[in-house]
Amino acid sequence: MEAAWILVVIFSFVIIISAINNRHELKKRKLDAALRMQEMSQGIKPGTYSSMRRSERTHKYKHTIETADESDTLGSWEKENNRAQVKKGIDDLQKRLDNIETIMNSRKGNSNG
Repeated sequence: MEAAWILVVIFSFVIIISAINNRHELKKRKLDAALRMQEMSQGIKPGTYSSMRRSERTHKYKHTIETADESDTLGSWEKENNRAQVKKGIDDLQKRLDNIETIMNSRKGNSNG
C-alpha cells in the first residue's frame, strides 16, 4: 500500500511539472508572437530580435543589432530608392522599345522601298 502512495505522489509530481511547463511554453509563444507582430509593425524583418536564443546572443548579438539598425534607418530610404530604380528601369525599357520600333519601321521601309 505504501508503494501505491509513492507512485501516486510521483505521477502527481510529473503531471504538475508538465502542466507548469506547458503553461510556461504557452506564455513564451505568446510573447514571441507579440514581439514578431511589433517587429512587423515597425517595419523590421520578422525574426530579427524574436528569433534570438540565449546561446546565440553571445556571439551573434553585434551582427544582429547592426543589421537591425541598418534596416531601421534605411528602411524607408531603400523603399524610395527601390521605387526610383524601378521607375528608371521602366523608363529605360520604354526607350528601348521605342528604339526597337523605329528600327523595325526603318527596316520595313527599306524592304518596301
